[in-house]
Amino acid sequence: MRCVSPTLYPPKKNRPFLLILPLFTLLLSLYLGPRNNPSFLLPYLSIPVGTIVLFFVFLEQKNKKEQGLNSEIEDLQGRINILYDQLQIEETKNKALHLKLKKYDNLALLTEKFNQNLSLDDALKLLAKECFQLLGQEKSTCLIYLSDSYSELSLAGSYGPAADDSVIKDKKGDIFSQWALAHTQPLLVEDTSSDFRFDKQTVKKTSQRKISSLISSCLISQNRPLGILRLDSPEKKLWTLEDLRLLNTIADIASIAIDNAKCYQNIKELAIKDSLTGLYTHTHILERLDEEFKRCLADENSLSVLMLDIDFFKKYNDRYGHLAGDIVLKNLSLWLKDALKTQDAIIGRFGGEEFLVILPAASKQEAFSLAENTRAFIQAKTINLRRNKTGITVSIGAAGFPQDTDIAGDLINKADTALYKAKRLGRNRVCLF
Repeated sequence: MRCVSPTLYPPKKNRPFLLILPLFTLLLSLYLGPRNNPSFLLPYLSIPVGTIVLFFVFLEQKNKKEQGLNSEIEDLQGRINILYDQLQIEETKNKALHLKLKKYDNLALLTEKFNQNLSLDDALKLLAKECFQLLGQEKSTCLIYLSDSYSELSLAGSYGPAADDSVIKDKKGDIFSQWALAHTQPLLVEDTSSDFRFDKQTVKKTSQRKISSLISSCLISQNRPLGILRLDSPEKKLWTLEDLRLLNTIADIASIAIDNAKCYQNIKELAIKDSLTGLYTHTHILERLDEEFKRCLADENSLSVLMLDIDFFKKYNDRYGHLAGDIVLKNLSLWLKDALKTQDAIIGRFGGEEFLVILPAASKQEAFSLAENTRAFIQAKTINLRRNKTGITVSIGAAGFPQDTDIAGDLINKADTALYKAKRLGRNRVCLF
């Protein structure tokens, strides 16, 4: 909208009244002068004639000034309009700059939040929420996929109105996420039904949710793809290239945070997990037992533990060497995980060839059944040691709370007593305290 001021025209004067002066002068000269001497009128006639001439000269000059003034006013008005247009452009630039500064302030705040948190789960939750708040729309969803060493994606975080649906579906990613991971490039799709890079029929088959537009960026750290950060929506043309650039910047910041969180998690696991078997260490398994015991006391629930020992483990070291003994321990740890994968079992290496299994909310009789199934599962397994196929057996002792004791440390002693009972009875068996 331009500023328009009214053109300044000077008000018109009653010009006929200006003729009164010379007429009055002429009549006066006729009255005073002798009527029989017309020449006497010449000096008096020169006065009104000169007055009339001067009057018209004055009008001409006045018109010229008015025209010049109007021209200057029009020129000034044009300059005002140009300046106003420039002001509008500057205001638009100022607003855009203000939005950019606000976005960069939010990015700086996001970086600070990442630096204050080293937990991988918390970092992923924070990333999904902040990314949605910065770029998300009403019906959009923010998804985070992490990649393993085989370049397979798995859903690690989500946020938005449709987040509940996305947790159930598309856990391994769809054609769009696979494309972004394979090309390690940002991706903007304004309309999935008409994008030349993706076949329409393939999109319908692979994606279980309605997706009409999306932006996606690859999470990369030290030239390694970590996963995909993505926003999608059932509405078309929801994001622009400027949004994609912002998402890419967020992905760069998040990649460093995720990589640091993974390193911290690995260091933390090294402190609580046995380097050979990957199971919890002696110290940590005891800490977990105390935690579960307190929880069972508060919930008035049962708790059982299993003490497990490899039968005649020394003969494997003597016959095949200590390296063979390490192979046996590694395989046994994997078999224990497989045998108890349907349970909320907490497994740790208690020492040497002994293992401790905590079974929260399991009664003593349920623990016995699980132990027997685990023993049979291990007995059926085979292992190659120096090109010789062999197998191992285990003896297991079980004890439960509250039947056997109401002290966490004493529960282990009871299970250990049952374990030695199983050994005395011939090994490869399960005994209850």
